[in-house]
Amino acid sequence: MLQVRQDNKESRLFDPDPANVERRYTHFLDLYNGLKKDHASLLSGIAFPRKIMMGNFEPNLISNRCSAFESLLDLIANESRLRESPAAISFFQDIELSEARRLIDENKFDQALSVLETSFRLLNKVYTDRSRVVLSVLCRIVACASASSNALAGPVERWAQLALRRYEAVSDSDLLLIYAPLLHSCISIWETLGRDKSKLVEELNSLRKRGKMTTFCSITIEYFWKCTTLFGDIAVRLLGCS
Repeated sequence: MLQVRQDNKESRLFDPDPANVERRYTHFLDLYNGLKKDHASLLSGIAFPRKIMMGNFEPNLISNRCSAFESLLDLIANESRLRESPAAISFFQDIELSEARRLIDENKFDQALSVLETSFRLLNKVYTDRSRVVLSVLCRIVACASASSNALAGPVERWAQLALRRYEAVSDSDLLLIYAPLLHSCISIWETLGRDKSKLVEELNSLRKRGKMTTFCSITIEYFWKCTTLFGDIAVRLLGCS
């Protein structure tokens, strides 16, 4: 089990809502190999543990393996070049996103939403508020409501509001491609819940006038998954190793 927290060391306040996700040895191995390929010099002080043979799970071996994994994660937490690497992004998000996509395909939208919320809590602790990966997972949560024909409009509303706030200061052209579909989907959620949608409609029309969009389209799972795949102190520790 991998746990990610944001603790305030100065005030000795611990994160009350840590993100807990499953990661196995092979996931850490892929992470290490990917980072070493692109940033070998940054990993010169990391000794990656060998795979433990079946049945050889002595406490000291498990402890050594966990310590090695934590050293690697601590390095990533304190080095932006490693955090932004494809290997790190894949390590922190791919498992949950694949699981969420599978659940959506099976029309298990409430379960998919839970997985995506866990993914957000993890990514939001590792990356900045308006980073590509964090905004992407927020929009995936909104897409989950759209896929459910807004059956999840109520639970998703607060995430939609957060996504809109986060987008207020975004200027990245790639991320703005997703902004119009996000607005359209939020309008649909607002309509379902009987909320005032006038400001959202005004913003959407403004985008069209500025040439930022050519058509009105809601966030579909297929469209959004394709688009978002293209693009305090952090405390990371392991709760057991496997």
